[in-house]
Amino acid sequence: MAPWLMILLTGLVSAGLTVTAIATWMHFHMAPRMAEDLEELLDREARRAADLMAEKVEEGVRRGVIDGVTQIPTREVLEGTTRNMARTSVEIVESRLGSIFGRRGRRSRDED
Repeated sequence: MAPWLMILLTGLVSAGLTVTAIATWMHFHMAPRMAEDLEELLDREARRAADLMAEKVEEGVRRGVIDGVTQIPTREVLEGTTRNMARTSVEIVESRLGSIFGRRGRRSRDED
């Protein structure tokens, strides 16, 4: 066998073994660790987004209740407005959480 062919085959076998070793290491060592890190990051960001949304919804509801109380004269109307605001705030939270976790809101599903 020619020496140049032997050198070429040795290089190809060496490259193949190197690629196999790196692929094995990536599959069994790096991929699981990257998946864990990604899951932790997603959980942390989802908690942060939920906390931020809760603060904003709470502030909006508080402001709406205060505005509603100062502007509504009768008790029945106040109760109805409070129910409507609570329902609206639940819908806001539901749509925001749905958008964070990739789910569509109730209205979008009904229209499909």
